Amino acid sequence: MTNAARTAWLMAVLCVLVLTGFSQKNDQKNDQGEVLLQTAIHKELVEGKLEDAVQIYKKILAGYASNRPVAAKALVQMGQCLEKLGDAQAREARKAYERVLREYGDQPESSKVARERLRALTGGPRGTTGRTEVATRRIWVAGKDFPVGISPDGRYVVFTNLDSGDLGLRDLQSGEQRRITREASSVEWSYAAWAAAISPDGKRIAYAWMVGNCEELRVSALDGSSMRVLRPCQLGEKMIVRAWMPDSRRILAVSYGPKDQTYRRHMISLPDGAIRDIGQPDRGYMDWGYPSPDGRHVAYGLKGDIFVYDTATEQDSVLVQTAAADNMVGWTPDGSAIVFVSDRSGTRDLYLLGIQNGRPRGDPQSLRRDLGAAANLYLTRDGRLLRRENTGTWNSFIVPVDEQTGKLTGSPSPVDANYPEALWPEWSPDGKLLYYQIPKGPTNDRSYFLFIRSEETGRTREVTPKPKLSYWYRPTLSPDGRRFAVTGSHGDNWRDNWGIFAIDAESGDVSQIAKIPIEGVQVDPGQNWSPDGKAIFYKGRSLEKSGGFVIRRKDLTTGEEKDVHRGIQTQRAIKISPDGTRFVYTRADRSTKSHVLGILDIQSDKELELWRVPEADSPSLEDPAWTPDGRHVLVARNLKQGTELWRFPAAGGPGEKLHFFPDSTWGFVMHPSGKRMVFTQSRTNYELWVLENFLPPPKSAAKQ
Repeated sequence: MTNAARTAWLMAVLCVLVLTGFSQKNDQKNDQGEVLLQTAIHKELVEGKLEDAVQIYKKILAGYASNRPVAAKALVQMGQCLEKLGDAQAREARKAYERVLREYGDQPESSKVARERLRALTGGPRGTTGRTEVATRRIWVAGKDFPVGISPDGRYVVFTNLDSGDLGLRDLQSGEQRRITREASSVEWSYAAWAAAISPDGKRIAYAWMVGNCEELRVSALDGSSMRVLRPCQLGEKMIVRAWMPDSRRILAVSYGPKDQTYRRHMISLPDGAIRDIGQPDRGYMDWGYPSPDGRHVAYGLKGDIFVYDTATEQDSVLVQTAAADNMVGWTPDGSAIVFVSDRSGTRDLYLLGIQNGRPRGDPQSLRRDLGAAANLYLTRDGRLLRRENTGTWNSFIVPVDEQTGKLTGSPSPVDANYPEALWPEWSPDGKLLYYQIPKGPTNDRSYFLFIRSEETGRTREVTPKPKLSYWYRPTLSPDGRRFAVTGSHGDNWRDNWGIFAIDAESGDVSQIAKIPIEGVQVDPGQNWSPDGKAIFYKGRSLEKSGGFVIRRKDLTTGEEKDVHRGIQTQRAIKISPDGTRFVYTRADRSTKSHVLGILDIQSDKELELWRVPEADSPSLEDPAWTPDGRHVLVARNLKQGTELWRFPAAGGPGEKLHFFPDSTWGFVMHPSGKRMVFTQSRTNYELWVLENFLPPPKSAAKQ
């Protein structure tokens, strides 16, 4: 190689190295911009620290403007933050959106959102018709905070924290979040009952609170102070808060009476606490609670149709009655129409129906396709539609374990790679079959199927329950492999037919094994086959001891039922030992506010306590399971973040932690060989989205 050639080659290599180094540094810088963007979004949507998020977005724009997708996204998010900070920041928000269009017009998604927000900010007040383009955006990543109520002006969200069971309040404008209650306890069986409503004047909140086996109706200030009980707890009865009347002095509620198994509508006066019954009771659930803006009418749903109650004449009339399922969402801001969801086209779509003097006017007008269940939609009085969505996931996994120590020895793999939502996996007693439940269909209208896989051939077959059960879970295969026992219900009113059903493993034919009456909270019977398959053991509510349960044995040949134990204090499932002589379970000890893992000997009727965990250390213990040889018990201990798997000797003695899972994990079952284990994991992530500018001009509804 000549000197000239060598020099040229060296220069080329140097150039490549320099360019490569530059590229690596540029990639690293882009990665840093992405990390900062995700940090800012978390500050904004999860922590609600809007001003902190704005500062991070500005830092991104100052240091990473060359990363065009990140910079454009940062401008859009910063604009939305500024909007939430109030009208004083609206001008700065507009500047952010204008900069997107001016400098980052090549970023289609960010440009689209920027144009939508500019129209929203310049087209007149919210809910008016000066804007022409529908805008959808996510306004809160709630995680395990489950939204249960939204204020009529759309500013506040009441939520139940799924870990603690307490109520909280979030200000969607400022991002501020605070607790309303501080008394929930899984041991005491005391928690928010997932129903709440904020008064139109924004001063009070009405909510239902679970106390043992019944609910009480409460009202308080938004911060939880000045709480008073409007309706005390009555055993077995429920009263669900639905809405406030526009005057903020009356509350709409629905009650359920277990004795006659009917629902009733109520209007409650806040000043004197008087509860007035509205109309006649019905065995179908009443979605009562959609007052018109002037308070003259209250729309409600019943058995898939929509009715309206006239508060002046005290008469009911029909608004929507079709063969489809139609469910109320709310009234338009001017009261000239109702908005509802219907599946008449095959999907759950949003419709508008004009109303005049409490009567339907014209035909329904389609607004939006496939918005999901009406129960997840909230229409504000300025015409925005808020939608609750759970983007969480769940799936079941198989993992190898050491048959001596029980510890995991490999990486988990999905139970079924084709269906990433498998539930309740378990092996047949001989270990030759793996079976599990698979849901199919839309999230809010699912059917459940049994999948059975041969461990020898790997072939999977599907079993469809006939007739269809409205809901069922925890399939357990009989020792002879001919049928599954499941907990569930059928029919329109699940309370009428709650119990244990058998599903034929070949044909899918369904028959009822035991009917379990519901008084207040339904009982999880935790069905178990006897080792010989001739009987079913299950748990039911005791009639002699309030709050206690009995374990019953039903002979499947004669139909005879006999109580084998009375007074067991557990709401959770029970699991029979491989030899059929003992039950393992978890229970709550209210006197010490702790969770207890125990074993009940059927013959001696004595309990052996294996483990006691203070509620302060763990929100709950999951349902336990036996190892195949019956010598140990497995139990999952839930933490504020993640789950621990423990193993205890069935004869008593110290336990051992086998594994920590960062996600919520439950349903541990070991293969009869002791060499594998299945379990289920879930991640809960609720989000709140807003749909703006979707309503037509008021005259459009009136002309229909």
